[in-house]
Amino acid sequence: MLRNASELTIVRIGSDITYSSLKKIGKGIVDSFRGIIRRIDLSHHETPVVESLDAQLLTMILDEEYGGHTLGITDADLKTEDEDEFYSSILGGKNPDNDVAVVSTKKLAPSRIGSKREYDIFIGRTLKVSLHEIGHNLGLTDHAAYQPAYDGLLCPMSRGEINKFGYRGYIKVIVDGRGVNFCDECVDFLDTFYGYRRCSEKLLKDGLTVSPN
Repeated sequence: MLRNASELTIVRIGSDITYSSLKKIGKGIVDSFRGIIRRIDLSHHETPVVESLDAQLLTMILDEEYGGHTLGITDADLKTEDEDEFYSSILGGKNPDNDVAVVSTKKLAPSRIGSKREYDIFIGRTLKVSLHEIGHNLGLTDHAAYQPAYDGLLCPMSRGEINKFGYRGYIKVIVDGRGVNFCDECVDFLDTFYGYRRCSEKLLKDGLTVSPN
């Protein structure tokens, strides 16, 4: 289990997502992990403008630079070494050898963001994928079935089948179908190991730090 779950560093890789958007996602994470994550620091990692990044290498770089509970968010495509080209591009991932998870917004954004509704869709999708990957950091596992939470929406840990829908269909059916509340199974796990609470303490550091590299 994650030893210091209460603090999370969200690292922006690239500059496509704004600081205010990171704050909004951070608040959503604190609200969903009620009382488990109590402090979020925001940081920026300088990187050349690239189309894609190796997901595992990125988690190792972030672990070396930040250490501890970390979520990286990038607008670049995240790649793996999977021989199947379809599965070599991922929405997010977690390195089992450290406490770093990463999320790509590449496929999550609508074709254009010209209205509040389109912006909210983008933030909502990024938050839901982030909740899924942070859930893995905390020890939660995927639900292969479409597991609902108490509000009727899918649990953030619901995975479904990517190859059944294709990426565009998967985002609309699974990611958009997820809520921000966890199912009873996940809540029981989080309560047992971390003390999941109905009310959370909210502390979001009001400042964006920039990595020296």
